Amino acid sequence: MTAPMSEALFRLSKSKIAAFEHCPKRLWLQIHRREEGRFDPDTLARFKIGHDVGAKAQLLVPGGIMVEAIPNIQAALDRTASLLASEPHQPIFEATFQREDVLVRADILEPDGQGGWRAIEVKASTRVKPYQLADLATQIWVMQGCGVPVTGAFIRHLAGPIMWSRPDISAVRFRDTDVTLPIRRYLANRALVASAARRAIRGPEIELEMGRHCQSPFKCEFEEHCTKLRELPLLAR
Repeated sequence: MTAPMSEALFRLSKSKIAAFEHCPKRLWLQIHRREEGRFDPDTLARFKIGHDVGAKAQLLVPGGIMVEAIPNIQAALDRTASLLASEPHQPIFEATFQREDVLVRADILEPDGQGGWRAIEVKASTRVKPYQLADLATQIWVMQGCGVPVTGAFIRHLAGPIMWSRPDISAVRFRDTDVTLPIRRYLANRALVASAARRAIRGPEIELEMGRHCQSPFKCEFEEHCTKLRELPLLAR
């Protein structure tokens, strides 16, 4: 039986909600059996490329201000609130918000020039994918709950393919796709998804058959763990 955990460890985030939508069992394992996760070299390399692409996107935004979570996440929440209230508005990197127990950090918030904000999610892909819309919808849902006037939603993705084995980040160029309208259908169910994720992590280990979701849209870090578990006799689990 899993030992009781503090409520702080149960706090949700954009990535945790994304994990839940990918596979509820994956989220449960991230919370309760994180040590079982195994990332292969290819996945780790893609994480680094994604980080480098995000940093490049920020460099191309003049006047942007980074929100640091130092000494803790509350400092980031307070700093974000201060920047939103200050005039004139400037672009904000890693703006931090919390709605109920869901914490998010937005890649880029850009002022729209009319008192509102454009939310921009940076992705190291050449096209917009459905799970990316869900990710951005979670952020906007939290921001709306904090009273932030979000007037536009954009995925800032690669303008062309890169060589994943030897990426040249200096050559990366971006294209924005306006997803303000299509993202609305994702926004409509964010509260329900967050509620379901809460129930999942506060309950017993989730039993779920392995399938295509173990590899798509990306390889799950718990695939090896679940494979071993599947091979155990029922009474040995």
